[in-house]
Amino acid sequence: MEDVQYMQPLILQSMPDSDTVKLANAAKLLMEYEKRPAKADEFLDSQYSLSYKYGEERRICQFIFLTVLRNKLLIDTILAVFLKKTPRPKLFAVLKCACAEIVSAHENKIAQTVHSWVEVSKKICSAGESKLANAVLRKFSQEYSQMNSNAKTLEDFALLYSHPLWLAKSWQAQFGFEKAVRIMRKNQEPSEVFLRVQNTPQAKGEFQKYSEFLCESGFENFYAVKRGNFQNIKSFLDTPFAYIQDPATKFAPTLLNPQKSENILDLCAAPGGKSRMISDLVRQKNPDGFLSDTLLASVDLNSPRLEKLKQNLSKIDFLKTACIDCDIASENLQDKLEKSSLPTSFDAILLDAPCSNTGVLRRRPDARYRIEPKDISNCKALQIKILKNALPLLKKGGRLVYSTCSIDKSENEEAPQEAVKSLGGFKIEHMQTILPDVCDGAGIALIKRA
Repeated sequence: MEDVQYMQPLILQSMPDSDTVKLANAAKLLMEYEKRPAKADEFLDSQYSLSYKYGEERRICQFIFLTVLRNKLLIDTILAVFLKKTPRPKLFAVLKCACAEIVSAHENKIAQTVHSWVEVSKKICSAGESKLANAVLRKFSQEYSQMNSNAKTLEDFALLYSHPLWLAKSWQAQFGFEKAVRIMRKNQEPSEVFLRVQNTPQAKGEFQKYSEFLCESGFENFYAVKRGNFQNIKSFLDTPFAYIQDPATKFAPTLLNPQKSENILDLCAAPGGKSRMISDLVRQKNPDGFLSDTLLASVDLNSPRLEKLKQNLSKIDFLKTACIDCDIASENLQDKLEKSSLPTSFDAILLDAPCSNTGVLRRRPDARYRIEPKDISNCKALQIKILKNALPLLKKGGRLVYSTCSIDKSENEEAPQEAVKSLGGFKIEHMQTILPDVCDGAGIALIKRA
């Protein structure tokens, strides 16, 4: 996230209770979001974010804000029972934030949580509203406790974990009841921020300067940023040695297994994390010198993300790179490659296809409320189209790794199967769906040309 203007407190700066100020600012953050709904990550990058200068307050506000989003269906459903009419926006925001903290609090901390938010209501709402907040929050905590204890059916868990019922039913049909519940439960946990460190002696030396702010992730070369320490590792990200990346992103480049002296194509490449990982995998096998016979061409459509892709490619200085602006779904990539004096057939292609994002709902909690069943079928149709345009760019004997951040079988299995069947001359050698756990969910498939 960029450093942006500090959001002025909702209540007077002179108030001595700094914790109350932080909670009140969280309520203001939610109020502003509900005035102008947007993607949560874009909103938090906007003027309503808190500067890293106010790191602790920023962390608290964003935690509460994202916890409200993760529990939106649950909070709205229970509050509707106890509220005869919709409160004023200020009080409503306080109630929602308080409910989110109740849901995330340990059982023996719930009374303290209720007290803290009642104190906030006393500072920024009327006396009558404060009394209402006190009564509603106590009833909410009791109702939530009962729902949590008594949940048995898929419908119970879909509400408890704030997932649309159609999505819960889809996961149950694909993975069974227990895994569907486990996916929803995992999506309620705040996501870690992971850092991938280049596997070179120079990178490892630089890593030592920042190691106190990081901890092991269980995945080679990936580290979790300790909570509240993102600002402390920002300068590490300005080097070629580190990149913010979830461990799930490693599966596709690793399966691709890029080699020295190959022409490699990275499609739908922005913002560039997988391009950097591909290049690092090549360098790991060939640590010395400039690999002049190895090309990595990275492609994405013209958007603000393309500039980020160019910035990431600029940090790869040990093999040849190229950045191509192309919408592979609707434009002729072969023509654009020829015009740029680049090869038009490749040994290895990575296609990280546009998808429904059902594997990253933990990281994007608001996305679960936007997605509809038709979005998954639309994604599948687009994926097939892109695959049919990409596969002919493979050399004979070449390989393409198709990946998504979805966990839906229609995207991860049916899309590549249908694309390969329609073209002929290609064979799927491996398909896998990774369900969200320590890392995000994902799908990968390895396709080879005869």
